[in-house]
Amino acid sequence: MRATLERSLKALHLLEDGLLVGLLTVMIGIAVTQIVLRNGFDSGLLWGDSFLRVLVLWIGLSGALLATRDQRHISIDLLGRYLPASAARVVAVVNALFAAGISAALAWYTVEFVALEYESGSHAFAQVPTWVCAGVMPVAFSLIALRYLVIAALAPWRKLPTAIPGAAA
Repeated sequence: MRATLERSLKALHLLEDGLLVGLLTVMIGIAVTQIVLRNGFDSGLLWGDSFLRVLVLWIGLSGALLATRDQRHISIDLLGRYLPASAARVVAVVNALFAAGISAALAWYTVEFVALEYESGSHAFAQVPTWVCAGVMPVAFSLIALRYLVIAALAPWRKLPTAIPGAAA
């Protein structure tokens, strides 16, 4: 059972990494194409700039999801570094639960945003509806919230960051 879970997680991580690399590759390709077309041929892709803005959103949220996976989000955890290990674990759980709550709230409100975009019928670029492009937001924030819940559940058993020299042991 454990081996199956580990293989599934590895496959998920490869899929996430592949998505991020693919999005970044497409973004760089479109940006270079736009530069070449503008500077060399006085033209460009009409939808290129709008598409690049959408890709920035998708890459940013995909990167945030990966940062959550690897627990590499920016964090200010001064208190946890000076506390004894048992208290630091409690702080780690509280921090993860707080981040999960904020992420869940963002997921909820971005669902409402996507619904409003769906009703408006606007297009982001070409004939692609805005709601399709914005659909990454509730998905990403929901997954981030779920990951923080897992982090909170595992915090009592995982190794904490090394304490700052001179801090309580």
